[in-house]
Amino acid sequence: MKNLIYIIAISMLTFSACTVEVRIDGCTDPIAYNYDPQADDDDGSCLYILGCTDPLADNYDPQAGLEPLNGCDYSCDVVWYLTVSAAVFMDQWNIDYYHFFLKNENTSFGYLGAGTAYSYVPDCIPQLDASTLVETFSWQGNYDSSAGILQWEAWADDGTNILILDYESDEIVYPNECLAIGLSSKKLKAYKEENKKRKERVK
Repeated sequence: MKNLIYIIAISMLTFSACTVEVRIDGCTDPIAYNYDPQADDDDGSCLYILGCTDPLADNYDPQAGLEPLNGCDYSCDVVWYLTVSAAVFMDQWNIDYYHFFLKNENTSFGYLGAGTAYSYVPDCIPQLDASTLVETFSWQGNYDSSAGILQWEAWADDGTNILILDYESDEIVYPNECLAIGLSSKKLKAYKEENKKRKERVK
């Protein structure tokens, strides 16, 4: 009986001494497409899909795990319109149109004519009577810096060959929004008072 007990004890000690912990090497980064949830140690084998990780971006890639600088394409709609006071201001100054430009660009992206005014804020659906100016603007950014800056100018057209800068502004824009910008006599008058030097460009 004693011999049996000794044999069992020796067997248990031998088994315990032979147990070896097995660690698995692999990719331990959850955003890698070859992530191995069973891996204990990262062996540098992680592979990533480059792309935009922001669902608000136009080029969002749900498979992407690594986003390059300015890897996301964003856009928003902007609607310009004239308030009633702006229409009165245009009549007083004999302005036929306002031509709109992006700052430092020479080509107008649209215009608003006198006599088309709004007493409310319109949406970004283009109007058949061209009473609003609706444009889509695009920029690049990243998941954690998705806002853009829209720099624009409004130039007065009084029927001559010269356009006069009557207003300029910088707007912060956000992905997929509809930003409404109404010109008013208050804005236009304030700009004229603050900027005494007349700025012109050939039509």
